[in-house]
Amino acid sequence: MENLMNIKQVAEYLQMNKMTVYKLVQQGTIPAFKVASEWRFKKELIEQWLMNQLKGNPEMEKLDAETKLGQGKTVLVVDDEEVIRDFFSRALTGYKVFTASSGEEALNIIKKDKPDLVLLDIKMPGIDGIETLRKIKEIDSNIVVIMLSAFSTLETNITAVRLGAYTSIAKPFDLEEMQSVIKIAMVSEAETKETKSHLNIPHSTVKCNT
Repeated sequence: MENLMNIKQVAEYLQMNKMTVYKLVQQGTIPAFKVASEWRFKKELIEQWLMNQLKGNPEMEKLDAETKLGQGKTVLVVDDEEVIRDFFSRALTGYKVFTASSGEEALNIIKKDKPDLVLLDIKMPGIDGIETLRKIKEIDSNIVVIMLSAFSTLETNITAVRLGAYTSIAKPFDLEEMQSVIKIAMVSEAETKETKSHLNIPHSTVKCNT
């Protein structure tokens, strides 16, 4: 049965949690049917339902625009492995992609170009990913940073989150998952900035005291 989605897939597609999707199903709000005891969704019907929700709804239209790839967003890929940098340069179609092979090079690019999101390897020669993350947040705390690693530990991941990383993703990467995480991170940051704007909280740029 082609183009069928489960609740998890629909939740990821609509940027909702699974419980919200389940409630919409129970209310008969969203098109769904059961196969055995599991809810299933036709992708084309979900897309049609989403378009109907967007029509005439300025907030939903804005959110939809923000979630599309290539809305003038820039991504910086920081990894000492050339194959990883090339992978993201080809895979992240729609974004403007910068690359850096070291933490030092990444910081120079960030100071000059201020990317919207940074994909940052944890294990690198010279300045490692954790120290680079720390310095990125000192330059501009609003830059979204996603950590990348094949051998990260729980302690390292906790440290990264405390320093302001959005999340950590383990190598090897699933391209579809990576694109979804980037899209969600972009939307989350946009909503955070909008909330700060409504509350008259300045977008902080933390100065380094060293």
